Amino acid sequence: MKISVDPVIASRIKSAWGKLPADQQARITPLLMKGHQQAVAASQARVAPRTDGSIGHALPLAFSAISDDRDGVVNNLDAGIIIDVDGGGEIWGTGKYQQLDPGWLEAFAEWLEHFILGKSSFSTTPATIPIPDDVQIGLAGDWGTGDWRSTANPAPSTDVRTHLAFLQPQLTIHLGDVYYAGTGNEEEHLLLNLWPRGSLGSLALNSNHEMYSGGGAYFKAISNPPFAQQNGCSYFALENSNWVIVGLDSAFYSSEEKLYREGALFPSQGPQVQVDFLKVQVAKGKKIIVLTHHNGLVQDGTSQTDLWSQVMSAFPPDTAPAYWYWGHVHAGVVYQPQKNGAATVLCRCCGHGGLPCGQASEMTNKQSTVLWYENRLAHDPDIPQRILNGFAMIYLAGPKIDEVFYDENGGAAWP
Repeated sequence: MKISVDPVIASRIKSAWGKLPADQQARITPLLMKGHQQAVAASQARVAPRTDGSIGHALPLAFSAISDDRDGVVNNLDAGIIIDVDGGGEIWGTGKYQQLDPGWLEAFAEWLEHFILGKSSFSTTPATIPIPDDVQIGLAGDWGTGDWRSTANPAPSTDVRTHLAFLQPQLTIHLGDVYYAGTGNEEEHLLLNLWPRGSLGSLALNSNHEMYSGGGAYFKAISNPPFAQQNGCSYFALENSNWVIVGLDSAFYSSEEKLYREGALFPSQGPQVQVDFLKVQVAKGKKIIVLTHHNGLVQDGTSQTDLWSQVMSAFPPDTAPAYWYWGHVHAGVVYQPQKNGAATVLCRCCGHGGLPCGQASEMTNKQSTVLWYENRLAHDPDIPQRILNGFAMIYLAGPKIDEVFYDENGGAAWP
């Protein structure tokens, strides 16, 4: 059986595309065609294309939807097949949440439609929330897939939720991404109803996928339990006697025409309210942990992203956050210590909370930049190529900190 494009979504895509001004279509088309060429390569050559972080999940089948499958990509793909795993670990197959899953076209449709509809307003009333000096905090990123498999072989996010809740953290924080596009239905049923709540509450960061639908459903979600402490604001601080944990929104001001895939804290012109908020926290003289959805380093740690300089601009010369956790990249990674001038910052990627991914060949032999990364096979009977998903725990005890990455089965993966 061949895959198919939902005709309702295809109609939405064509309608939204037709409403875009010609100059905007011209700016978007090169990115659209890059995604299409990846899909052509996968469907015809039966190999995973070269990793391209600018494309993501929403684009590979998008041109096929606009053009009524002019190049035969959709017609050439069987349902439930796995072609290959690319160098970044993304699985090129047609199964749920894989790169050629037609379900991702919902994200493309929402993204196009919100060029016309516009996006939500941005709240500038962040909460500073007191937390105990001794506290356990659970972190999971890119978790919002829902319980999409059976009880006999649960979804990775289901197992992550179960084992994160078992550890009874006082706070739990989602580093962003509810799939496919952070719509109202998805935020309600895949985040609000399923997220493992901490005994003292939960918090959630904004993300590219939640901005595809304009961000409105996300901002509504963080106005309600278990995220109500945020009061509808997408950045915040958690503070005790020794530490300040600062959650920042790296999605809202990210480039819309680049699918919100490159993190940004502020618009190209205008106030830098999040940087100013971070500066206030830095001035308290306590140890800082930064949380963002988008990554400050590329996946293998060999270079910095633009978001790096934006975050570090809040710190005086030769100072830095003690730790920086992010998601967005669907991997669990502990990086070698990074430098901001003379200061050291410890960076971690915790974006492996839900989506199925495979072994990333580009991560091999990167000991100079990567201390640890999750690459153990999950022994999944439905997706043999899949590696273990997981989450992280932070244990604060006065001025001390311990971290543990756990896998989806509840085992300690690192250290």
